Amino acid sequence: MAALVACPPAVSAQSIADAAPTPAASENARDVLGRVRQSVIQIEGLVGSNTARSFHGTGFAVTSDGLFMTNYHVVSEQVQHPDKYRLRFRTPDGASGAVNVVAVDVENDLAVVRTTAHMAPALDLVGQPPRKGERAYSVGFPLDVGLTITEGISNGEVEDSFDARIHYSGAINGGMSGGPAFNANGQVIGVNVSGYRFEQLVSFLVPAAHAVRLRDRAEAASADNATLTAAIATQLRAHSSKLLGAFIGPLVTQNSAGYELPAKIASFVDCTAVGNPTVTQIAQTTRINCASKAGVYLKERQSTGDIRYTHTVVTSEKLGAWRFAARLSNHAHVISTHGLRRDVGPFACDGSVVALKGFAARISICTRSHRKNTGLYDTTVTVASLNGSRQGFTSDLTMIGLEYEPSMKFIQRYLEAMEWKPSLPKP
Repeated sequence: MAALVACPPAVSAQSIADAAPTPAASENARDVLGRVRQSVIQIEGLVGSNTARSFHGTGFAVTSDGLFMTNYHVVSEQVQHPDKYRLRFRTPDGASGAVNVVAVDVENDLAVVRTTAHMAPALDLVGQPPRKGERAYSVGFPLDVGLTITEGISNGEVEDSFDARIHYSGAINGGMSGGPAFNANGQVIGVNVSGYRFEQLVSFLVPAAHAVRLRDRAEAASADNATLTAAIATQLRAHSSKLLGAFIGPLVTQNSAGYELPAKIASFVDCTAVGNPTVTQIAQTTRINCASKAGVYLKERQSTGDIRYTHTVVTSEKLGAWRFAARLSNHAHVISTHGLRRDVGPFACDGSVVALKGFAARISICTRSHRKNTGLYDTTVTVASLNGSRQGFTSDLTMIGLEYEPSMKFIQRYLEAMEWKPSLPKP
């Protein structure tokens, strides 16, 4: 029986209100918002000559002569399609004007825009990340409710993350992207970037140190779209090298039904497993899903620079060889058609039966190129074991927007890590 907890004596709401002191944190939030109000703008994207906006976010002054920081994803559609979209700003007091993108950092989801129609005091950016447990505030234009400030706690930089992010336990809603996040002294500690959908108060900031570096580059930059396009291509190739270079040494494996398969191969790779625990079923299936979560948002329906892989292991004592092979083949990878034809070319595929360590497998490799970002490719690899009628696996590896030669070398290491070790106990 659950323990009972005595209720406290009833008190009136008025007596509580009279006794409770005014929260100092809320007063500080009002002070912060009052000090930074004129330095924060809303950034809107419009299609052609339309006055109704297509997207919007937030920006804040990083120089006193018209440079404002925001997220790259806020302005990405205009950067990728400059003939279709235009950008404008709005101040909390209703002033508006045009802005142009002058510099981007796609890996850290940052961009700097320039305007000559609105000069505002530059906010103070702090290069050092805040300590865990410090009070923090986020400012932006969520939805259509005007300039807003939210209050929370900084939980420091996220551990085991490929790109540095600060965990902020406060609300960041749609439209606040690109806005500033402050410490209790009103200094910018990060840039609002994202929150978990369907989760409460789990949000992330790009550390202000990245914004400092981009601001310094932007002060001498021009608004030429060809320059931006070339910079993005260079940054994406650098991200590819950084990601593939992070997988050093032998790939970590785990054993499932006698197969050694790549597992959590780096600290920033997240792996989860699901399975059917009922041994009375005709076949038992275990699925291991792993993802690097290192992808770079380029534009709607296109991200690059990511790796994910899935192993599906099937065992059965009740199926014959033919029925088992048919069941295993049902888990074979289907090539993703994600991506527009104007952005990526068609897949070219090649397959064969290959002898791996202790077993044979059918391997298919498909590759397609990115049209605009020359030198980047999407690659899918499907592996299906052929060594048993009671156990087997399929493995699907997807590599998105990475350089070709390093990708092929990683695929070779991925396949070489697989091994049949039936003497090992089942997990």
